[in-house]
Amino acid sequence: MIRPPVEALGDPGRVVVTVLGCRPDEVAPRVVVTPFVPLSSFRRHVEDVMADLNPRFFFQGFTAVFQGVAVTVVHTGVGPSRVGDCLAALALTPARKVLFVGAVGGLADSLELGDWFLPEAVADGEGYTRYVREGFRRVVDGAHPLEVQVPEDLRRFLEDREGRVHTGRVFTVGPVSFESEENLRFLKIRGYDALEMELSAFYSACQALSLDGAALTYVSDLPLRSSLWTEKTPVETDALRTAWRAAPRLALEWISSSVDG
Repeated sequence: MIRPPVEALGDPGRVVVTVLGCRPDEVAPRVVVTPFVPLSSFRRHVEDVMADLNPRFFFQGFTAVFQGVAVTVVHTGVGPSRVGDCLAALALTPARKVLFVGAVGGLADSLELGDWFLPEAVADGEGYTRYVREGFRRVVDGAHPLEVQVPEDLRRFLEDREGRVHTGRVFTVGPVSFESEENLRFLKIRGYDALEMELSAFYSACQALSLDGAALTYVSDLPLRSSLWTEKTPVETDALRTAWRAAPRLALEWISSSVDG
């Protein structure tokens, strides 16, 4: 892995203030990042807010106390480059343990809406231009899956509280507009259990920046059975709502209690 030359961008303090809207020492060692879950969904669970991260551009968030432990939560926005740049800025702060909170589209037959999914390998399918110029299948076959470790304490934590927990291989896809049934079936044939839009960048950045990274995701759609565009049944809606509401608190509970923070 090649470390992003973030220290060469300028004074680290100014970089952090510009990107995160706070001093480096206002970021906690334990951090939650999410591409789309609203900050308010996390904020309702915390105690004292110690710092607001509110730069004019880039990434919003806050540092607060949860069950006696300082935790920073950052909303990155959707997309791999957003996540990677956020982690590069966090590497200039006391941040050491980072939990990604997001969603995957499930391809494996065993997955159901609202299930929890922990990646054990992530493949780089980032980049809209690659799909337009090379085609979907060539991008998929040119991807190199990165093996990642599923924290056993995270797996046990979810199993004790929520039940249905899966692990598997994830493909980080570039454009949603290429997620046709034919292309999705090709992904499944190639051995991928799920797809999403950030995890390859997240884990690559964590390795390159020496951050301790883990991911907590839920199954938000089943594109070969119940796609993102399909109207959901009441049962499906309830399963998705349950996972959506549970994810922020579960993330805060695990990151604050994990022994390697």
